[in-house]
Amino acid sequence: MIEKMAAAYLIHVDPESGYGDPDGMAQYNAHVGAIIESFGGAYHLRHKKSRVLEGDWSPDFITLIEFPSMSKLLEFYESEEYRPWLDVRKNAGAGRIVVFEGGAPDYPSG
Repeated sequence: MIEKMAAAYLIHVDPESGYGDPDGMAQYNAHVGAIIESFGGAYHLRHKKSRVLEGDWSPDFITLIEFPSMSKLLEFYESEEYRPWLDVRKNAGAGRIVVFEGGAPDYPSG
C-alpha cells in the first residue's frame, strides 16, 4: 500500500498595524502567487474579514496556502525564487507565519 504524504499549510497573518511599505507589498502580491504555484502550492484563503472568538488579537488580513507536503512548503520558503520577495515582505512589516502538516487528528474523540 502506498502511503499518501500529508499536505502542509502555511498561515500568514498581516501585522495589525498594516505594512510600512504598501507599494512593496503590492509588488510582492503580484509576483509571489506564481512562485507558490510552481512549488505545488495553492491559496485557500486570502481574506480581510475576520471575527476573533477567543484571545486578544485583531488580525488585519489572513492568508492560508496549502502545499503537497512539508518538504515542498520548505522548498518554496527557502528557494532562490522566493528569497528576494521574502526580504520585501520582511522589510515591509512584521507579519506572523506558522506552518503545520495536515492529517487526521491524533487525539481521542468523545
